[in-house]
Amino acid sequence: MSKNTIKILGAYGGKAANMQLTSLQLSKHIVLDAGNILGGLGNGIKHINHIFVTHSHLDHINDIPFLIDSTFTDRTIPLKIYGRKKTLENLHKYILNGNIWPDFTEINLINSDLKAIELIEIKINETIKINDYKIKAIKNNHTDSSNGYVIEKNDRAVLFTSDTYCCDEIWQETNSNKKIKVIISDVSFPSRMSKLAFDSKHLTPQLLKNELKKLNRRDVTIYANHIKPTYKTEVFSEIIKFDILLNGGTILEAQDIIEF
Repeated sequence: MSKNTIKILGAYGGKAANMQLTSLQLSKHIVLDAGNILGGLGNGIKHINHIFVTHSHLDHINDIPFLIDSTFTDRTIPLKIYGRKKTLENLHKYILNGNIWPDFTEINLINSDLKAIELIEIKINETIKINDYKIKAIKNNHTDSSNGYVIEKNDRAVLFTSDTYCCDEIWQETNSNKKIKVIISDVSFPSRMSKLAFDSKHLTPQLLKNELKKLNRRDVTIYANHIKPTYKTEVFSEIIKFDILLNGGTILEAQDIIEF
């Protein structure tokens, strides 16, 4: 059986030269988070019909307004955006509100009664099935409406923590679901900034090292994601120091391909 793949479109928790915001392409039609869809896909943006959002912080929804603007005239079906209730409410209230950006949830596609954007609520532990993919929202520890996702295809899965602080449920999910072969984990700040990490609900290399003690398996590959550009060199060094990239994992960059 050939392996499944995920393409990294952006892997950072802030914008800087040659550092793109968080976004993952699951398939031709599906992306997870919207930090760098346009820059990551080029003409491929016209095929994106499903966006799974982890939360409503700007670095995860940045490209949604520009994506619908760029693809509107070619669309024949709505752009479906999935997220928890408050995440979708925030996106609608603060971005697609007619002031910051047109409300495409109320604008029909050309020659159609269908709206350009459809917002679809997903609850924790709910699974959405799209073609060969099963995408399950899981609890994490970041905002009051955030979540991670387990992406499954062909009986193998990846767990994307998204932005998170320490969270037992992530490791319980991994320990109980043997289909999970890969974890893409937040590692945002250097360990000396543990207070800021706690206040903003992000992990450091030291915190992730401690979290990995909750993992009762040795067959899971760990990738690092969402490093803040200001602290890139320091966090990179600590990730190597603490040896947290298990089983051949790497620090992710745009255009990387993950196999699972």
